[in-house]
Amino acid sequence: MTANLLVDRADLAHLSDVLSVVDPDVLLVQELGPSTADLLAARFSHHDLRPQLDARGRGIATRFEADFGVIPLPWRSGMWTGFAHGADRWLIGNLHARNPIVFPWWRSVRIRAGQLDALFSWADRVVGDHPFVLAGDMNASPAWPLYRRLATRWPDVVAGGDGRDMPRPSPTWGWRPGWPRLLRIDHVFGGGVRAVATQVVPLRRTDHAAVVVDLVSIVRKVRVGEGAQA
Repeated sequence: MTANLLVDRADLAHLSDVLSVVDPDVLLVQELGPSTADLLAARFSHHDLRPQLDARGRGIATRFEADFGVIPLPWRSGMWTGFAHGADRWLIGNLHARNPIVFPWWRSVRIRAGQLDALFSWADRVVGDHPFVLAGDMNASPAWPLYRRLATRWPDVVAGGDGRDMPRPSPTWGWRPGWPRLLRIDHVFGGGVRAVATQVVPLRRTDHAAVVVDLVSIVRKVRVGEGAQA
């Protein structure tokens, strides 16, 4: 599950109810404030929560025993977690891309391009053949260059980029909390994974909806004696 929580303005009681229903194994959050961080720390045994009183707050919480780290990016770094699940070690990245319309917008465009360059460089060094998921508030609809660059690298599993026949994904963002969602700018990309279910879940008092995806690994491990040579 990934969600932008609008710096502690999200309805904490409603968020708690959503978490009870969805029961996510891994939760990625953007615009994490101190009160919401306290809620998540009480619900999840393992977490790396970095609340702020502005849009830089972010965090990862999980029920799995996990490692955590930073994805070094320009202006606002990403985060990652790694954990063993089944026969695989999964890596999950949390990205909150720079808003493209922050003035001066031409500087924002350069920062966004630099964030993806740094993200891809990190992935080349770290991900390898592990199941990998990148999720978060990308501040980009599928029409934007940042989305297209990400989708070229990793399939958009919500939109059926992993080969499934999927219904049109729901929008996730609106101009104001409580207003209709207009654009899909919160995304889940993955390599070596396949989605078996997806949903967009409304959250009260934030301008984003949560995106929830159930994933399975499709990493193929070749064993000696099964078509491989030692």
